[in-house]
Amino acid sequence: MARVRRLLPIILLALLLAACGGSKHAQANGLAAASSSTVASGTASFSLVIHGTVAGVSVRSSETGSVSFTDRKAHFYKLVPGGGLPQEIVLDGPFTYTNANVDAALNDSSVKPWTKLDTRKLPASDAKSHPDELAHVRAVAYLSDGVVDPKRIGVDTVDGEHRTHYRGVVDPARVAAKVAPADRAALRTAVRNDYLATPFAADFWLDDSGRVRRVLVDYRTARGGRIVVDAGFSDFGVKIDLTVPPADEIQDITP
Repeated sequence: MARVRRLLPIILLALLLAACGGSKHAQANGLAAASSSTVASGTASFSLVIHGTVAGVSVRSSETGSVSFTDRKAHFYKLVPGGGLPQEIVLDGPFTYTNANVDAALNDSSVKPWTKLDTRKLPASDAKSHPDELAHVRAVAYLSDGVVDPKRIGVDTVDGEHRTHYRGVVDPARVAAKVAPADRAALRTAVRNDYLATPFAADFWLDDSGRVRRVLVDYRTARGGRIVVDAGFSDFGVKIDLTVPPADEIQDITP
């Protein structure tokens, strides 16, 4: 009986560590595998909200839609600063479809509301000036790869599901380590454009399958402005709707 009493505290400690995620090494492994677990789902719905305060002026943009982590396929809806009609973008392989002319089409029936661009035919100089909408969203799934020493904060409950909360500093140079070589340049550009070229703090929430469900980044710009990026994934494995309007509503703007 005395031996049982001596073992009881050890057993309780083991149970406590298991409930809390175990050692620091185990916690780090949880975040280290997050991008792989997320990308393995193939597709997901996403939301991405960016709040900014620059020179005392507050701006906000938001995006929703669905995205593939493995193929060039996505469907976006965007609201950008300045208002106006929501932007809609469909990526289907090398083709980019947008409702870029919708405002003009409302005032002139001869204008086709949608455009089509074959990105394979873009000159290299023009390709660099076009933001990669896909990398912009995919980057959220890979930010966790840049965290060297994550800290486990705790477990939250969202809509009845567990979300394990981690916090760490992202080193942008490490973010693209697990990305296919052909996609690394675009991903690094997206991280530099949306976040910082130098290390920055970030919070991550993973579900019970180890997938990234939410990422929150709050940083200061070199000129004292503030940017908050709040992004997340849901509906893993969702089918992406690549339906576009009829051909007579699309203007081909391929050079």
